[in-house]
Amino acid sequence: MKKFKIIIYIMHILVLVLITILGIKIHKNTYIDCTILDTLPDGKGRKAIVVLLGGQSNASGCSSDKYLQLNVTADKYAQYEAGYDNVYINYYASDNNISRSFVKCAIKQGDTREHFGPELGIAEKLNDEYPSELFFIIKCAWGGTNLYNQWLSPSSSGKTGILYKKFIKFVNSSLAYLKNKNYDVRIEAMCWMQGESDSFHLKDAMNYKNNLNNFIEDIRKEFQKYSSNDGIAFIDAYIANNPMYWVNYQIINESKKEIADLKQNNVVIDTIENGLTCGKEPYDNPDLAHYDSLSQIKLGNLFAKKIVDFIDKYE
Repeated sequence: MKKFKIIIYIMHILVLVLITILGIKIHKNTYIDCTILDTLPDGKGRKAIVVLLGGQSNASGCSSDKYLQLNVTADKYAQYEAGYDNVYINYYASDNNISRSFVKCAIKQGDTREHFGPELGIAEKLNDEYPSELFFIIKCAWGGTNLYNQWLSPSSSGKTGILYKKFIKFVNSSLAYLKNKNYDVRIEAMCWMQGESDSFHLKDAMNYKNNLNNFIEDIRKEFQKYSSNDGIAFIDAYIANNPMYWVNYQIINESKKEIADLKQNNVVIDTIENGLTCGKEPYDNPDLAHYDSLSQIKLGNLFAKKIVDFIDKYE
């Protein structure tokens, strides 16, 4: 039995390495479709609170919709399926799942149409806390990607990452559309779920703090004209404590904590202390790299709770 588990671990690690290699190749020259179909009514000057969402696969969304349906009540799943009237999303979750318009935030907006990401839990909590406010989530994420190269921002040493550039382009296109539709747009926060791919090698893990700090400041500078009065909150989250996958996870998470301590509007969520799990689904062969369905919902709820903290504090 022990030998079998070791074999399973090795197989998972090989898959992760393959995904990372393919991620680099796939996204090197991939064109990001920034087409936005005109689906929203005229905003007529209405305040629109914007939340950005980026990162790698646990941001893109690899949690199973099938297991979500099994793990919640029929009424709750129907709510998730219908989406939220006051929370819309324009998403690029993978090359195979792109919204190309602002739609109600709901299920199946993850890496594939069978998966979802933290946006669903974010929408649920924002709707609960502020049912009369209007929210727009702009999600652009890629599985198996890193900060040291692909997401590298201009202030870090090295060539600006291709994914950073594509993220900026996608977000700017989404914001321009909202502005042209006469919404009073302001970015309240950016949620970031990333770091697993930077944990493979010690050098990359050791550089994570500096790269992350530069990334945050470059994001704030890039979208300054859209930011709320108190600036854009950056809400980060720990990666899972699984050294069989994320070898240097402790360095990554400590870097996230140290960055969160630098400024009042830098925040990190302790996903480990909050009990998020990656080892329960699928039941017959658990995906140890990605959050289980209820943990993904909880991650989104935790992100939204931090967003709400800033809205409560500054509004």
